[in-house]
Amino acid sequence: MANFAHASDVDIDRTHNAAIRREIGDRFRIALNAERLPLTPRLSSLMDRLAEQDARELRPQQH
Repeated sequence: MANFAHASDVDIDRTHNAAIRREIGDRFRIALNAERLPLTPRLSSLMDRLAEQDARELRPQQH
């Protein structure tokens, strides 16, 4: 399998990845609420999936 990573790519851990995604989601929510536009069913579904994934990743790991 080819490795498409570039020298300028940044490798971040799961915690920082989740924090970045959470911040992006928060900014989307603020922007969408400011415009008072309803979410399309597809976008609403994707936002729900992101929230579920964030919740799973923030739970303590069980070994």
